[in-house]
Amino acid sequence: MLRHMPRRGQEKQCFGEISGPGLGSGVFRISIFPSGSASQAKLYLVLNPVDPQIWQSNAQSDGEKLPVGHLLHPIVKGMNQTFFDLLMPFVFWPDEYLRSGKVAGRPAHIYDFRSPEWITKTKPKWRSVRVALDNTYQAPLRAEVFSDSNQPLRSTTLRSYKKVGDDWIVKTFDCLDHENRSNTRLEILGSATNLDLSSDSFMSEKFMLPLSIPDSAYHYFK
Repeated sequence: MLRHMPRRGQEKQCFGEISGPGLGSGVFRISIFPSGSASQAKLYLVLNPVDPQIWQSNAQSDGEKLPVGHLLHPIVKGMNQTFFDLLMPFVFWPDEYLRSGKVAGRPAHIYDFRSPEWITKTKPKWRSVRVALDNTYQAPLRAEVFSDSNQPLRSTTLRSYKKVGDDWIVKTFDCLDHENRSNTRLEILGSATNLDLSSDSFMSEKFMLPLSIPDSAYHYFK
């Protein structure tokens, strides 16, 4: 669930589903249900953090490849979370180690990743992404986008995670726009792991086809 909380005005929310061939695969299939109905879903395929790609479709059409800059667009119009936040391609950019310290109450190492040309072409203000990696799990605790004047423009912060079987997965993380002070929270309401899904379901030719996941496979969080 995406929950958008503006500094002023009414909150709004949207539901969807994120799936992939495995944790750490760098491939995401994203379904957004704007009306709450799966039959009206907007479908996206995001893959390959080294050479990012994004495709879109719906249940009635073939896939269409979008310009790479579309990764920086909101997943849902009017909200802060982007496809870029899920793919995290910045971990493959040239980096500089800055320091160690505590982030979200945990020991972390902080790195600065310089934005490549495809980022600055779409977002000229985005000079770099500053990432705090958990000292124990090497997982991103926070990612902040900085401008040329070293001002934070937006930040994505891990708020909670959940152990499902032998795996730890993200449960909630916030995306704050520092310019308008709005926040969008991504909250995972349930998951299905250890599935035997065909790799074809995460290819550009077939990502718009339904996934065969039985309801009994889902574990819903409290």
